Amino acid sequence: MIDVDAPAGRYREALAELPLSARHAARPEGAIVVVPGRGAWVDDALAAVSAGAIALVIAGPAAAPAAHLRRLAGTRIPIVLERVLLRADVSADAVGARAATLGGMPPRVLVADVAASRAGLSAATRDAVGWLRVLAGESLTLVAADGGLALLETSTGTAATLTAVVTARSHAGRIRVQALGEVITDVAVEGRAARLATASPAGRLISPPRFESSERLAVRRAVEALAAQTTPTDLSDLVADTELVEQILRPAR
Repeated sequence: MIDVDAPAGRYREALAELPLSARHAARPEGAIVVVPGRGAWVDDALAAVSAGAIALVIAGPAAAPAAHLRRLAGTRIPIVLERVLLRADVSADAVGARAATLGGMPPRVLVADVAASRAGLSAATRDAVGWLRVLAGESLTLVAADGGLALLETSTGTAATLTAVVTARSHAGRIRVQALGEVITDVAVEGRAARLATASPAGRLISPPRFESSERLAVRRAVEALAAQTTPTDLSDLVADTELVEQILRPAR
């Protein structure tokens, strides 16, 4: 049983759904600490580590400079990120479905479209870049960018395009990502709802929706990381995605 220092609300509800592995604690020392991902959340996370946290869950991390994120790299404890628009289980489903279709042929081109409020655009674009990385199966570099339009490329030469626009309709953001080729992956995420489909000449598979809350998933992953003594790649992935977004959305001079 692992202690979890979580604020009231959805994370306390998540703990109630994990009665055999996690319990609420009102102190950070020796516990997984849930840090709300708003404001100066990097400083809050570092404070939790200083107070004795053994793992961190960042709840909905807002956009933060890559330089600030790198400060967390020295904590040497598991850090799990609740990226609602880029859930770990849905992304694993997408990768698994591609691997099981036509021998996992790589995509020939990737396309991502993002729509979010002005306040949420950077975070939503960051998560769209994360989806491109996941579906490409390798890191991306920026080739060219103009406002919310970007051309990216993998180390093996696969091209990816991204379009990011401001909308007044959704603060959380909407993402549509497609990996095109012999195997087509189509991902659509809006808020907490995600739809995943995989198509090939053999047919089209719509993956069943994930009903586990993103909060429960994040806590469970942190518990599992401690039990297995492993370090999730969440932080390094976030840094890489953020570095690209900073280049894409950099104001023109």
